[in-house]
Amino acid sequence: MRTRTILTLAGIGLLLGGCASGPKFTPDVAVRSDRATVYIYRPGSFGAAVRPHVVANGVPLAEMQAQGYFVYHAAPGELELTVKTEATSSVTLDVKAGQTYYVKGSVGMGFFVGHPHLVIVSNDVGAKEITECKLVPGTIPTAEEVAKGPPPEPAKK
Repeated sequence: MRTRTILTLAGIGLLLGGCASGPKFTPDVAVRSDRATVYIYRPGSFGAAVRPHVVANGVPLAEMQAQGYFVYHAAPGELELTVKTEATSSVTLDVKAGQTYYVKGSVGMGFFVGHPHLVIVSNDVGAKEITECKLVPGTIPTAEEVAKGPPPEPAKK
């Protein structure tokens, strides 16, 4: 009995350990008129230990944490968001200034590691699903930083 209790508590700890821990969702109101608001969120907790980085046009933004979200203020134009483990998933948005976009992330079964998935959802669906998510801690690169492109590869010796 005691072993079962310990294993159950350890399992719960592992599940919750990969979940976002910031404040609950609040709509972003500090957006510039020449930018779009892109919410990237992951409402489920399946595969919580798998936290792939979301990459915008080759530049890492933040981890896609279970039950978490983050906001990216995108410049107008084409925006490709990608996540990768042993599999890759990408979506492309034609971003317009002043608009709001929602990109939903999830993790499915994989061979060695869970496979991440991204999908663009309607504003109605996104606004409803994101309410239970918590802010992923960290600093998100600006649109200007993303426009500079990915960081250079380290020099090989």
